[in-house]
Amino acid sequence: MKIILRLALAIILSVGITNVALADEITVMDDVGREVQVMHPVSRVVTFNTYNTEFFRAIGGQDVLVGMAADTNGLTNYWPGLGDEVIAGQNQREPNYEAIVGRNPDLVIFPRNGAWENAVEKLEAFGIPVVVITGWDVNKFTDNVNMIGALVGKEERAKTLNEYHARYTNLISERLEGVEPRTIYFEKKVDFTTSVPGSGWHDMLTQAGGRNIFDDIDIATQSQSKGNKHQLDIDPEAILLRNPDIVIKQIGTDFVPPSQEDMAAAISAMAARPGWSEMSAVQNDQVFVMSYFIAGGMSKLIGKLYIVKWLYPELFEDMDPDQVAQEWIEVYQGVEYPGPHVYIRS
Repeated sequence: MKIILRLALAIILSVGITNVALADEITVMDDVGREVQVMHPVSRVVTFNTYNTEFFRAIGGQDVLVGMAADTNGLTNYWPGLGDEVIAGQNQREPNYEAIVGRNPDLVIFPRNGAWENAVEKLEAFGIPVVVITGWDVNKFTDNVNMIGALVGKEERAKTLNEYHARYTNLISERLEGVEPRTIYFEKKVDFTTSVPGSGWHDMLTQAGGRNIFDDIDIATQSQSKGNKHQLDIDPEAILLRNPDIVIKQIGTDFVPPSQEDMAAAISAMAARPGWSEMSAVQNDQVFVMSYFIAGGMSKLIGKLYIVKWLYPELFEDMDPDQVAQEWIEVYQGVEYPGPHVYIRS
C-alpha cells in the first residue's frame, strides 16, 4: 500500500471575492495497483461489501457512511439510524449509480471482486473517485486498516485496531508453532459446498492451524457450473473418503444469530447423513456450526479464533472467542452484541 499526503490549493470564488484555503489531498495505491487521488480526510463514503463497511465504521465512525449495498444494510439491528435512504445498490456487483451520485460522496469503495472497473468509468464524469479495498482478504488486514485510517484521518484509531488484531494473530502463531495441522471439512451454508485455495475462507482455516481436506483443488480446472473458489460444489463421497478430523458448517447470514436449537438441529442433521456415522469427526463429536456473519468478523479473525479453539482446545483453554466477538461488535461497531453465533456445548 502506498500513501502520499500533499497540500492542494483550493480556490473558491464567492460574491466577487477570491477566498483561498488549503486542503489536504491524499494519493493511495489501492488493492489493484491503481494510484487514486482523494481529498483528505474523507467524511462521506459509499462502501460496497460488508467487511469494507464494517472497517470504515470501526475506524471512522458510522457518520462517514452515507451509502452502502442493500445486502449490507439489510442486516437486522446492525446499522441503527441508517435506513433505506443509504442504499446505493443491491450488492458489490450491482451498484446504483444514480443513488451513488445522489449521496454526494467524497469516495466510493469496492472490493476487487466487485464492479469497480465499471464504477471508475461511470463516476469519473462526476469527479467521484473509486478506491479498491478488499476487506474479505485476510492477508491484507493491516494494509486495509492503515489505508482506511489514512483516508478518514484517524491513523491512531487504525493503529489501535491493528494492534488488537495482531494480539490474537500472534497468539495463534506462537501456540501453533510445531503443531501438526488437523484436517477440516468446511461446509458453506449450501449443503456439500466448500471453499478452496484462493478464497479468504480457505485462508481462515489454514491460519487457524487446520488443513482443508480440499486444498488440492485448483479452481482454474473446475467447471464454472460448480461454483467458485468461495463456494464450490463437492462430491459427497469425497468427504467420506478424506475423513476429516473435524467438520464446520456455516449457517445463518444475519447479525441476529440462529437459535441454539437451530444450531443443534444442524449438527444433528449433518451427523445423520448417509455414511457419516463412520466419519471420525462424527464419532468423536467434532461437528461444529458457526454463523456466516460472525465467521467473517474482523477479516475472519473471529472465525479463526473459534476454529483454533475447536481444533486445539488444550492449547487455547484460556481464550474466549465469544468475548472477542462481543468486543469487536460493541467497541468497534458500536452496537449491542446479540449473543453467540456458535452452538454452545454443555
